[in-house]
Amino acid sequence: MLAAAGFFTALSATEAVADPNSTRTFSVSGASGGHSGYSNGYLYFYNRSVGITGSVKSDTTGCVQVVFQVYSHGEETDFQTRTACGRGTGSSTGFNFTSPADYSGGASEVRVTLAGINSLGQSHWLDARSYYP
Repeated sequence: MLAAAGFFTALSATEAVADPNSTRTFSVSGASGGHSGYSNGYLYFYNRSVGITGSVKSDTTGCVQVVFQVYSHGEETDFQTRTACGRGTGSSTGFNFTSPADYSGGASEVRVTLAGINSLGQSHWLDARSYYP
């Protein structure tokens, strides 16, 4: 009987961790200076992290990069990038990762930016949006 009670306690805790507090759909797109592309997906706000899934796609022969900046209590808690280059079927990059927001209440904002990357590795913004839980 005790083993069964422990199993159900563990299952309840797992279910609580697996359910996000809120889910937001994100989308950024743009074109400038010979670069164009887009990124879209989902942000899953948890108590101390943000789950991020989606893809970034380049529509030109250059590269585009999506940047994720996670903020909690006015501080940046994580900075992640994903890049796609070229045109055609190989120009899309999928992603699925977790960004820490290890403060009570988790992240207060996720800023998603799409940037074009030139041949020198320098970036310029094409689109930027903020998402909140």
